[in-house]
Amino acid sequence: MGSLISVKNLSKTFHGHQVLNRISMTIEEGDLVSIIGPSGCGKSTLLRCLNCLDIMDEGCLKIAGTSLKRTNTQQTLDSTFQKKAHRLRQEVGMVFQSFNLFGNKTILQNIMLAPMVVKKETQAIAEERAWKLLDKVGLRAFAGRHPDNLSGGQRQRAAIARALAMNPKVMLYDEPTSSLDPEMVEEVMQVMHDLDDEGMTQIVTTHEMRFARNASDYIIFMEGGEIVEISDEDEIFENPKDERTRRFLRHFCGLGAYEW
Repeated sequence: MGSLISVKNLSKTFHGHQVLNRISMTIEEGDLVSIIGPSGCGKSTLLRCLNCLDIMDEGCLKIAGTSLKRTNTQQTLDSTFQKKAHRLRQEVGMVFQSFNLFGNKTILQNIMLAPMVVKKETQAIAEERAWKLLDKVGLRAFAGRHPDNLSGGQRQRAAIARALAMNPKVMLYDEPTSSLDPEMVEEVMQVMHDLDDEGMTQIVTTHEMRFARNASDYIIFMEGGEIVEISDEDEIFENPKDERTRRFLRHFCGLGAYEW
């Protein structure tokens, strides 16, 4: 397996505030990577830039063979850039904290919609895949229900199935368990574990330190719009290199939880 995601000097500013400052990283195919850090450090914006929901101000981005490059002198995006961004979005699935399911459609219809609209698939093909994905996330029995009639954990699993319906090369999750009750967190984490076993490349922003440590191939710690440290899942908890990482883990995991 080789590098699937490459980011170099990616920066993003909103209303004069620099949210991301020259982010660089490489992620290999099949890796599950957790991004941790304090609120407001740029985690969610980084994910949105990877999926081109937010367009970087400058830097280089390459995902699954599609490359984007922008300099801070480019005020407008030309048609070539726009086409590449559209192609990249089709390779990257996104799962949000707030589910973002269509409330007026059943779970089965939610999963079928994007392939039919974006890829012009027939209803029969989209439905066949949707049933397989419902089995994958354990929701076959709930196919005919609307999102409001599901638990939070079930809705998040449905959101994962909907993202998978586009056959992405990469899955991004923005705090996928933060709005869930503790007993529902395990449901969602199990789906992500299963996808990891299948070789899906996944990036998740999370405050679930137990998940980050147990599931990740490595962990990225961000603060102030920058990547402070990239380490494997044990090293960053047992022997963090940077004082900012140590300070965050002491605060987040509890004073006295770690000795350095």
